[in-house]
Formats: sequence, structure tokens, C-alpha cells
Amino acid sequence: MNRRHLLKTGASFALGCAVLPHRSLAQTKPLPLPPAGADGWVSLLNGRDLTGWYTMLEKSGKSVAEAKKMVTMEEEMLHILGNQVTDEHFEPGYLATNQEFENVRIRVEYKWGVKQFEPRSISKRDNGLLYGLVGADKVWPTCVECQIEEGDVGDFFLVSGVRGIQGDHGAGLFAQGVSREHGFPTVNGTRAAKGQPAAEPVTGRLKKDGNFENLNDWNVVEVIWQGDQAAHLVNGRAVNSISGLQQPDPQNPGKFIPLTRGKIAIEIEFAEIWFRRIEVKSLV
Repeated sequence: MNRRHLLKTGASFALGCAVLPHRSLAQTKPLPLPPAGADGWVSLLNGRDLTGWYTMLEKSGKSVAEAKKMVTMEEEMLHILGNQVTDEHFEPGYLATNQEFENVRIRVEYKWGVKQFEPRSISKRDNGLLYGLVGADKVWPTCVECQIEEGDVGDFFLVSGVRGIQGDHGAGLFAQGVSREHGFPTVNGTRAAKGQPAAEPVTGRLKKDGNFENLNDWNVVEVIWQGDQAAHLVNGRAVNSISGLQQPDPQNPGKFIPLTRGKIAIEIEFAEIWFRRIEVKSLV
């Protein structure tokens, strides 16, 4: 995500269990998800089309990226910006789920393509996994980003006023005690990131520790998102964590409320990229 001006601006989900009441800001009707596999994972890609998703571009708005073939399903994979390279300046945007989620693991598997587009045809290839997307669709929306960019995979970008407290990462030891299956540990019955120091929440970019992505092969990025806490994993390594995620309260300017649920999205941002897996699993 291009953040040069970022700092100037300020689901119900169940696998075999009851769906919680849907009270999102957008009041979007929850859509049914396909059943989970034997391992508990639910694929958000059906391998055929973009059912369950919609696109948003910075200037053109919704549903234009599909018409321009900026986002397609090919060979059962999501292909972003497979277009012919021209001198045209492409718009940034995202592909988002209609469904909202909470208390889930998110897992994507991606590989860079070779095409890059103006005005960033010679920049680092850049994309992102967005989650906790709430409120109005715009570029960029209120959400948390797990950065997918060459050299920066796993950074947090807290977008449009979202804020939080980065986890303790002395010697690169992010997310100690966090379980893939159960999420964050509990302290006196309350979930808390182990070793989390007392600190004031901040917004903007929170850098990860370590470089574990492959530039020329497939990569697995995971988000463990539980309540107002999240951890980012890159090819099995925990590289970043956060607690106390909050969004600006749309009903009370200057106030904040916890950010614990929202849509999932994949950025469309000037570089070709393939996703052969986008899936979620309920934390138990």
C-alpha cells in the first residue's frame, strides 16, 4: 500500500456453530460460507469466479476492476493485475469479502508475477492482506493491513485512524505463547499478549522483525486475529503482533471503540500477484 499520504488522514463466522448477531457498521447481510474441510479451514475462493467478493478502486469505485480484468480467477487461482502492461496509470484498490469475520486465523498463499504498472513500474512489488475492514468503502478504508511487499512482509499498517500497541519483540521474539489453534494466552482469565508492555496506542506503520519471504516462489502468510489482538506469521515465523486494536468511533468523534470484526480484503496495487489459497479457520 502506498502510504505517503496515509498519516495525513487520520463477521459473523462459524464452523458448525451458531452465527452471532450481525451488528456491523455497514449492516451488510451475512452470506453463507462453504463448509469447512476436515482440517477446519474454509476456502474463500471457489476456483471458478469471484462470488462472495467485490472490488473497489480509488476513483472508479465498485465493480470496475472486474470489468477491466484487473482481477480474475484463472486455473482455480486468484490473479491480480495480469493485464497487458501499457503506459496507462492504473488505479489502486482492493478485492473484499461480502462477509465479516471475527476470532479467526486467516491464511493466504501468494506468489509474485512479473508485471508492474505505472506509476510504480520500477518500485518494489506491493500488495497487502487487509482485515477488520469496516465502514465506508474507499481507498483506503478503515482496517488493519498485513503488508505484503518485497522486504516488508508482515508489517502492520493501521489505516484511517485505526490504532493499537505493538507486542514486545526483544531479540525478535514476537508472539511468544500464541497458539495457532487457540490464539493468544490468557492472564487471570483475560487474553493478553505475553510480555506486552504498558504503552499508548499508536497508528501508522509498525515494522516486523526478520525477512522470511521468498521473492520468486510461493509464500504462506497467516494472521491470528482474536478479539482486539493479532499476530502476523510469514512462512511459519511470527514476525509481528499487536494488542488493543481500536477504530475511531463513528458515533462519537474523537473517541475509539475496539476493532474485533470486519471484512477481509486483498489489495490491487500496481504489481501482478497470484493467490492460490485464501482461507479462514475459527479459533477454538
